[in-house]
Amino acid sequence: MAQKKLTTMLSILSDRFIEKQIPFCLIGAFALGFYGLSRHTVDIDFMVDANYGDPALEILTGSGYTCFQKTELFAQFDSEYDVFGKVDMMFASTDAGREMIRRSVLLDAELIGRVPVVQPTDYIILKLLAIANDKERLPKDEFDISEFFKGYRTFGISEKFEKIDAKRIYRFAEKFGQTGLIQKYMATEK
Repeated sequence: MAQKKLTTMLSILSDRFIEKQIPFCLIGAFALGFYGLSRHTVDIDFMVDANYGDPALEILTGSGYTCFQKTELFAQFDSEYDVFGKVDMMFASTDAGREMIRRSVLLDAELIGRVPVVQPTDYIILKLLAIANDKERLPKDEFDISEFFKGYRTFGISEKFEKIDAKRIYRFAEKFGQTGLIQKYMATEK
């Protein structure tokens, strides 16, 4: 039942962001499902152009969410009594982040409707960024990277997305000081 609520809220929020022309994309575990991979999740993760942060916040608060943490980089929301689930919003304030939003793929899913989904390459880059910003995230995010590549090698990725861009991943891994980590999982992708 919780997953159905999250899926419903993803549809509603995505429609509202698109209606207000807010540049955004879906990131996190929900994105994996669109790649043809899956991981259980208890929240929806969006990346939103930081220049549109205030209108995005208004959409969430107008949709029954309360912001319980906000910084220049992200905001976290919960709904009263956890009725609608949680939402995490990352603010893209750099050219690289905004490029990830522009590179996302607008999908029209039967049960969800239209939602732009981050490219798989950028999903990995965001995981590396999360680890670089908070070392305590290493076990969880490294597990996600590992599982992504296991699924990628076993099942592939939906044809709607670009193939993994190893050069792009390595460029960001070097920038984030995560080259050693990513080499463990991308040895065959070079």
